Amino acid sequence: MAHKPFIFSKVFRFIMMIIVGAFLTLGLVLIGVPKWITFLLIIVLYITYTAIWPAHIIYKSKSIKAIHRYIKSNTTQPLFNYAYALSNDNEQQIELALNQVINDYKNEDMAYIYGANLAIHQNKSSEILKQAAHIEDEDYKNYYIAYANILKGHISDAFLHLDKVQIPWMIHAVKALVEKKNGNLDKFNVEAEKSIESITGIQRYVQHHSMRRLRHS
Repeated sequence: MAHKPFIFSKVFRFIMMIIVGAFLTLGLVLIGVPKWITFLLIIVLYITYTAIWPAHIIYKSKSIKAIHRYIKSNTTQPLFNYAYALSNDNEQQIELALNQVINDYKNEDMAYIYGANLAIHQNKSSEILKQAAHIEDEDYKNYYIAYANILKGHISDAFLHLDKVQIPWMIHAVKALVEKKNGNLDKFNVEAEKSIESITGIQRYVQHHSMRRLRHS
């Protein structure tokens, strides 16, 4: 029963797209637009709606609301399901979605990155380090090692690894965690906001809710 609204919305949007396309085609033909131009315009609009706009939302959008609407309509995909569960603070669904991603990307960096995210969710610093050891991407590897060291209380060791990280959102996220641990909520908010503002798309959405959850933990 839970998936019926999602299925209905997909079918409804598809039907509306056909209706709009039909009326647009008829309108262009009636005003004398050549058929080949009409056909080309319809194709361009279709590609924009089905590919270009979703790609913008996933990778470039800064609108949390727009991203939320998109992932809510695509929760059958584990990556989006994780983001949606995170926004709803659904702890069981968060772990389920993370495990689905891990299973889908076995023996790839993505599996270990989300394995580290699962360990963070479970507050298991040793497991974060275990997952990080398998990550080939140096930025992600050092980010998670730094994160684990902060959870262990090894701040100086954390910053040794943070110095090797080049990605802004990671740097600010780790600094935010340090400020949270030190009880400096004003500085935490500053670093948390910087971490969110430095990324776009689904990553921005996930970071927004990760920092929100950390703020209230």
